[in-house]
Amino acid sequence: KLLWIALALMMLVALPACNKKSDTDTAKEAAEGFMTGISELKVDDVEKYVLEKDKEGLKDDDFMKDLDKPENKFIVDILKSAKFEFKSGEIEDGAEEGKLVYTITSKNMMSILSQSMDDMLAGKSEEEIMAGIDVEKMEDQTKDVEIAMKKEGDSWKVADPEKVMLELAGMGDFAGLMDED
Repeated sequence: KLLWIALALMMLVALPACNKKSDTDTAKEAAEGFMTGISELKVDDVEKYVLEKDKEGLKDDDFMKDLDKPENKFIVDILKSAKFEFKSGEIEDGAEEGKLVYTITSKNMMSILSQSMDDMLAGKSEEEIMAGIDVEKMEDQTKDVEIAMKKEGDSWKVADPEKVMLELAGMGDFAGLMDED
């Protein structure tokens, strides 16, 4: 009987170790929680997955108060249409930072530039231009995006949330152009 009790105790001690998630798994959960929160405009959820220093930058009360405004609705529709899928990357257990690659499909903002320019030359207001854009008819773009992850305390966080948000909004290429100036 003592042998059976000892074996049962050993199994109870070993069981939690089997269920412990790897750092890669918990970092993926954070990256995906962040991107899901962005696409659903759930700022409180998004805040859980960013570094403490980046939390304040997520709050845009004017935007959130007036989601039906044409230019805000346009951004909401674009974010809701974004999709992501894990592609690659592994974070060594015990590491403090790492990178994961996700394939992100978003609307191609470049595809509406010519239409917008024509509308501006025709004298249309910004609101008229934004209201006239059908997000569902915009071209999709798919690209692999490297997401930097950092451990803060015991939790994995997205280290460059602005970059990921721009990619989900289809403006990642614009960010590169702005950085060059």
